[in-house]
Amino acid sequence: MIDPYAAVDWNTVHRIGSANHMHITSQKALDNGYRYGIRHFPLSNYYPSAPYDAGTRPSDFRLRQHWPARRVDGGTIDPPIDWNDIITWQEEIEAPYRSELPFTEGGPAFNRVPADILFSPNGEHHSFTNSRSHICCPGSAFTSGNFDPKGIRYGLQAHGFVIGFGGPWQAAFEGMIEQLKYPDGGGITISHPTWFSRLTDEHVLQMLDFDSRVLGLEVYNDYSGRRNWDETPGYIQPDECAPGFSLALWDRVLATGRRCWGFCVPDHSVERGTDWHGRNILLTTGFTEQECLRAYRQGRFYGCLKDNGLTIQRFRATATAVQVETSRKATIHFCTEAGRVHTVLGDRALYEFASQNEAAGDAAPGYSATRPVFVRVEVEDESGERLFMQPVIYRER
Repeated sequence: MIDPYAAVDWNTVHRIGSANHMHITSQKALDNGYRYGIRHFPLSNYYPSAPYDAGTRPSDFRLRQHWPARRVDGGTIDPPIDWNDIITWQEEIEAPYRSELPFTEGGPAFNRVPADILFSPNGEHHSFTNSRSHICCPGSAFTSGNFDPKGIRYGLQAHGFVIGFGGPWQAAFEGMIEQLKYPDGGGITISHPTWFSRLTDEHVLQMLDFDSRVLGLEVYNDYSGRRNWDETPGYIQPDECAPGFSLALWDRVLATGRRCWGFCVPDHSVERGTDWHGRNILLTTGFTEQECLRAYRQGRFYGCLKDNGLTIQRFRATATAVQVETSRKATIHFCTEAGRVHTVLGDRALYEFASQNEAAGDAAPGYSATRPVFVRVEVEDESGERLFMQPVIYRER
């Protein structure tokens, strides 16, 4: 039995807003994330896919690139790299980007950093040669790609440089894991698996089986949920879930007995306005970066849309039951591989089941005769808030 909440002391726990997939490259966006409750910022920017923190200067990515630049012919240029020395095709670059050359030192991305926030290294890695996936890794300093968005503003793609990682996802995963800041914290997360990456179940399972530090997948991506997919050329909208959600995929993965955490994220929404949803509420023993990353590794968090006051107050899993208490009246769903098997309206609920060897006796509401593969809890209320707790795995693969 895998219970991610077994070690949580619900009387003293810290609840820390975080997002493992969140693009913030400006002070305005940082202020927006802070205003709506984020205190742990493992920023997942790209072009390049590089960590941001309080001291990041975006100009460094052009003047002092500290990781190799990969070429489509298989060659690399070793760091340190000053792109002013490489770009000799200025006449091909269109305005206004041509006027930026030669690149010069710029200011920091953030000039007002609140004292009560934490940064962690992260990045959104993409453009693998054998997968459409986008991958984040909160806690990892691994860096890939270059500063040129999609390789077209400054002509890097036309002149032989790869976009993004430019190699197999397995090699990128190895790099991310190797550069984890803490041995017991953080890990790899699979971004928008249904709505952009369109990954098959088999592809997701292959990634989860690659290493135990591949933590899980996004079950809600706000930016995907707000996009008009009908205007995306060639895109076939999945009919198994509402926009932005990947709950059906999550449950199919969990039904295999694999440990797979579910993440809720804003993606680009936090930098595009104030009405954004998606974050993870980390359950920690203190307000430190390592504790936040440990919570991600161990599954000591739950995802939510709004963080508007509906919280998990208690949770307990035993060999034959799962019970939960919430901060206010809500609709509480217990989900297994069979779907939503029990629903309660209130601020506490109990779902009981027997092991496969036990007799069911007289069936009662909230009682199952079969030991499930997994049990996870969803909570929703009239405000539109939804909480997604991590699964308890009863029949591990």
